[in-house]
Amino acid sequence: MRQRVKRWLCGGVALWAASGQASAVSIQFDYTYDNGYFDDPLRRERLQQAAGYYLSLQDLLTPIAPGSGDSWTVWFNNPSSLGSGLVQQQNLAVAPDTLRVFVGGSAMGSGVLGYAMSGILTDVTGSEAFVDSVYTRGQENATGASATDYGWWGGAIAFNSDVNWHWGDTTAGLDAGSNDFLTTAIHELAHLFGYGSADSWFNSIDAGLFTGEAAVAVYGGPVPVSEAHWAEGVMSTVAGIPQETLMDPSTPAGVRQLPTALDYAGLTDIGWQVTAVPLPGALGLFLLGAGPLAWLGLRRRAVCP
Repeated sequence: MRQRVKRWLCGGVALWAASGQASAVSIQFDYTYDNGYFDDPLRRERLQQAAGYYLSLQDLLTPIAPGSGDSWTVWFNNPSSLGSGLVQQQNLAVAPDTLRVFVGGSAMGSGVLGYAMSGILTDVTGSEAFVDSVYTRGQENATGASATDYGWWGGAIAFNSDVNWHWGDTTAGLDAGSNDFLTTAIHELAHLFGYGSADSWFNSIDAGLFTGEAAVAVYGGPVPVSEAHWAEGVMSTVAGIPQETLMDPSTPAGVRQLPTALDYAGLTDIGWQVTAVPLPGALGLFLLGAGPLAWLGLRRRAVCP
């Protein structure tokens, strides 16, 4: 069962002055809690490949820079041991225009592919600008019942170490006996960008339909949703080719799914500036037929209950 993460929210006015145009948002993977699962360079390479599918996202995210009376704490499940309870990071520094993402592999049994966790904030104290950076990264109207934007520090992702993963950059060798790691990594990152965690996501849902302007334009009408996801089986396109959306609740074994036009439109409605969608190298091969997260984003092989 998917649950919306509990977050302590507050208001605040952004005082940090950013210069220039919006910048590409980057993902900084952190292996502090990894117990060797990502020691293999190939596995880290696949994480970076997943991050590449978000190169089209731009914004002006203020830094989180503790010090001189500014402090905060974030709690989340250990991504390498989900059953061991919460861990905490005190006074974590997060660079401008960056999401900090802790990763690890944890035993989860069958059926589950991964969890994304955006964390619980406590003890956020200091200047108005600092508090605003922690809760909203300087984004206006990012919390509450009328939120239209989103900014967050990052989060943590646990990948199921019991799964027989396909670690390839293309689909060569991907079959019904394995699950595509790249697909799951891209999916879980989207939860940290706001699918199922942003107030702006939930504020666009009415009676089981998502009414965000960008998504409606792409889909041709309100989009059926399932809490933190598009509804099972909702279709869109990747570079004009039909595909089930990446952000529905499940991924069949032996299949690679990439972000569709509707998936990117949802990110626009959450509040990100989405430029022309990039085509990472593996996507070109995919199109030619040779290749291609309290908890959020539970990714299953079957439809989530």
